[in-house]
Parts: sequence; C-alpha cells; structure tokens
Amino acid sequence: MAELNETYVVHTATIRCSMGMRETYLVLDNTHGVFLRQQPQMTVNDSVPGVNVRCFGGCYSMENPATKAQAESIQRAVEERCPDTFLDSVLKWFTGNKKEVETQQAQEGVPRVVGECVPNIPVGTKWDNGKDSVETDGQQPLLGGAKLRCIYGGEIEIITSGQTQGGGE
Repeated sequence: MAELNETYVVHTATIRCSMGMRETYLVLDNTHGVFLRQQPQMTVNDSVPGVNVRCFGGCYSMENPATKAQAESIQRAVEERCPDTFLDSVLKWFTGNKKEVETQQAQEGVPRVVGECVPNIPVGTKWDNGKDSVETDGQQPLLGGAKLRCIYGGEIEIITSGQTQGGGE
C-alpha cells in the first residue's frame, strides 16, 4: 500500500489529537461525489469541528475552558478538605507562593485533569496536506498525515486513510 502521506483520505479515516484521550474518526456527512473503495473521498476543506472532526473523548489541554474549570474545581475541593498547615503557611511566606511550580514538576507522570473535548478549529482552516494536481468537487483532495490545529493547543493528525483492503475492488 502507498505511503500514508500520498494516500487519499476517505470517510472514517482515523484521527488523533495530541491533547485528546482517544482516537476518533473523520466524518463526511455530505459526499463530494467521488468514492474510493466505496467510501466518500474527503477534501482539505473537510475540517469543520463537530461535523468532520468529532470529539476525542476528553481534553487534557489547560487552554480548554472545560479542562481548566475541572482542574479549578478539584483544586477548590482539595483546599476545602486539606487546608494549609502552619508549616505550609510559613513555607509560602518564605517562597513567595512558589509551591505551585514545585508541585507541577513533581506531578510529571501523574494522571492529568480531563475536560470535555469540543474541538475548536477556526473557521476557514484547512488540512495541511492536499493533492495539488487533482480536484474533488473543485477542491484539493485530502491526503493522509495531514494536520490541523485546535485553538486549545492540540495538534490533530490523520493516522489512517480510512481505505480498507478489498473494499470496492
């Protein structure tokens, strides 16, 4: 099979987000009229959040308001249940409240807070890998390995083309 970066992408290609909990599928609700292995072919413009790019289960990005709100909720609960001891107060006074930086460094490898994943891709943003010399419904066909950026910091990448062996041959 051809290398992913040179393979046309169809409905049900697998995608992942660097800030997401799990992989999901690229979706094409309305076909462009071109099919590969009995699946509708996608274009670089098929990047609409909630339509083409669906939820990745959960979002680890602290730039996502849902994740940030979840983290703040957990922090408030911890502070209510475990108020500062006298020693904590003294340390804060001497360190100028730098305890947070030390805590973040000490937590590497610890499970992260997860918020609701709602991909947020700016309107008009296109996938970054399309076939130049061909058109599908007047647009560049989408190729595997293409990437998009979510405004919450995640990099969304196509990891399979969606084409299955034997379908439509």
